Amino acid sequence: MRIKLLDLFNVTRIFQVMTSMDKAAIVFSIAIALVGVGIAAVGDSVDYSPTTTPSVSTPISESETSSGAFGAELSAKIRAEAEAGNSVSADSLQDRQAAADKAAAQAAADAAPKTVIVDIPIGTAVPGCETTNACFSPAMVSINAGDTVEWANIDTAAHTVTGGSPAMGPSGVFDSSLLMASANYAFTFDEAGSYDYFCMVHPWMVGSVSVN
Repeated sequence: MRIKLLDLFNVTRIFQVMTSMDKAAIVFSIAIALVGVGIAAVGDSVDYSPTTTPSVSTPISESETSSGAFGAELSAKIRAEAEAGNSVSADSLQDRQAAADKAAAQAAADAAPKTVIVDIPIGTAVPGCETTNACFSPAMVSINAGDTVEWANIDTAAHTVTGGSPAMGPSGVFDSSLLMASANYAFTFDEAGSYDYFCMVHPWMVGSVSVN
């Protein structure tokens, strides 16, 4: 009876030892698995994709061209050129704008009313200037409606600038009356047409104004 109890006790101890070893093995296995899962999770969280920075050709930023209305207009033109697929710089646009402004200024100057000077030369009080059509200089003038012709008497004698012709007489459109030496007379032509004139004191002196 005593021997059987001792055997049973030994079997129980062996079972307990084996159970403890199994538990330790299970815990160790679980720990290894958790470490593996952690490493995999860290690996998945890393982005291995190549990092690239898109290349954008920006000749000039809007802030650099936004000085007043011209800056805003220039920025708009740069964006429009870029959208059209054209490569353009701020300098080239400024050059274009300067050329356009110059052309516009020239057109405005051409369209603005102007004054044309016609001289009455020295010596015209004596016949002979009519042979070379030099009694008025220039003798024929072409202007636009709204322009003015100003006659300057640089002769020592008195003359007149009278609309009309020696053959038909005064037209009544304009007349300087007697224009003394160093005096000037101006007339603005508002209507298109051809206007002849002459000097009533020296009828060989003739000229014309063509108004467009």
